[in-house]
Amino acid sequence: MPKVKLPYEVKNNLNYYITRELGEKMARTGIKYYKENVMEDVAKYSGVGVGNIKRINRNIAQPSLGVALKIAEYFNVKVEDVFKIS
Repeated sequence: MPKVKLPYEVKNNLNYYITRELGEKMARTGIKYYKENVMEDVAKYSGVGVGNIKRINRNIAQPSLGVALKIAEYFNVKVEDVFKIS
């Protein structure tokens, strides 16, 4: 199916929040974590596969509203802080 061009563009700050969470987890536990670990946690919390989170992070895919809300909830921020519409 061909990709539909939307009249708006969605940018995200997901990588920022993943990196921030990574640092906080390592500081809290003293254990080495990787971005992949955080992405797996976000995916599990959001009810999607880790591949979906990776595609969203790279701006290849856009999350549904429900998934976007769960991602923001995971990081304890507003959805507008993670996803920007221009």
